[in-house]
Amino acid sequence: MIFLIWRTYRYILLFALVLGFSAQTWALQIYRSGNPADLPTQTNLAVCLAGGGSDDAWAEGWNYLLRQANGGDVVVIRSDGRRGEYEGWIFNDEGQHGFAKVNSVTTLVIESLDDAERANAVQAINHAELIFFAGGDQANYIKWLVGSSVSRAVMKAITTRHVPIGGTSAGMALLAGIDFSGKFASPKDHSSNVTSDDVLQDPTGYFVDLDRNLIVAPFLNNVVTDTHFSQRGREGRLVGFMARAIYNRYNDIQFNSIKGIAADEDTAACYGMSGVVKVFGQGNVFFLKGQRDPERLQNHHSLDWNGDGEAVSTYVVSASHAEARFNLKTWSGIGGTQEFWAVHGVNEEIPILIRR
Repeated sequence: MIFLIWRTYRYILLFALVLGFSAQTWALQIYRSGNPADLPTQTNLAVCLAGGGSDDAWAEGWNYLLRQANGGDVVVIRSDGRRGEYEGWIFNDEGQHGFAKVNSVTTLVIESLDDAERANAVQAINHAELIFFAGGDQANYIKWLVGSSVSRAVMKAITTRHVPIGGTSAGMALLAGIDFSGKFASPKDHSSNVTSDDVLQDPTGYFVDLDRNLIVAPFLNNVVTDTHFSQRGREGRLVGFMARAIYNRYNDIQFNSIKGIAADEDTAACYGMSGVVKVFGQGNVFFLKGQRDPERLQNHHSLDWNGDGEAVSTYVVSASHAEARFNLKTWSGIGGTQEFWAVHGVNEEIPILIRR
């Protein structure tokens, strides 16, 4: 019995070595559909930020990304331990969306700090003409990717090769300059995510954990994002994240320079180097910017950010308005709806977000 076990193990190890994997590298899950040979192409930098839900709903945005890859190789990065279905969906156009053809689609399943240092993961990213972060748990992305070889390779791909990049849900969250880590559950319900009420009651709480050390897509340095937005009532949560960024006293953040972008489910905001955003899908994308100094932003106190009802300027772009656009360079839009949001926290047990 011992001999049989050893013989089986030896054959498996020899098989791995024949394929060119070391025992350490072999642990990383890598899957590919398409041509295994690299096909370098000239790419155009583009970004898509999706709020979760169905990718089919914003397939036009996916096609925009794929066209910028110019037939090259796509890498999908996951942190949820699954292969997922992006390979066939993209490479074989299983949703029949008329996707631009690509050379291959590779899935990298990152499940540890070690995975984020693997040479074959970095090599796949270095050969990618499009990089996409799937949904999952943003706490895992941040835990495993901050300071990693994989994250450095992604930033190099964006900045030196102008590779298009996108992400949905947790994947969208980590592309902002200021990331909500999602490390902690709601302090009131440890089985639930942090809510708007949680954040507005204490934007300085441990559970409002922001990080600035990961991947930053173009134009998003002073931006914090949120997803599943209208569906989960996260309007107050995002305003609270912005307040927390002010409280953290980042050198480049003031009350009138902090910004937010949020996307509904089944919806994505896509843009190129012009910084002009088009919204694809079925919902809305929200572009927020602080206008007034918070009246009360103190340690372990509820937020009061009123500013005569105009604390935060919010521009809403609906995917149903085909001509609507938002310019990230000028932070202004056309074809959308201008709103002002304010948090009334004085004499309120739970601060109230007012939209007008």
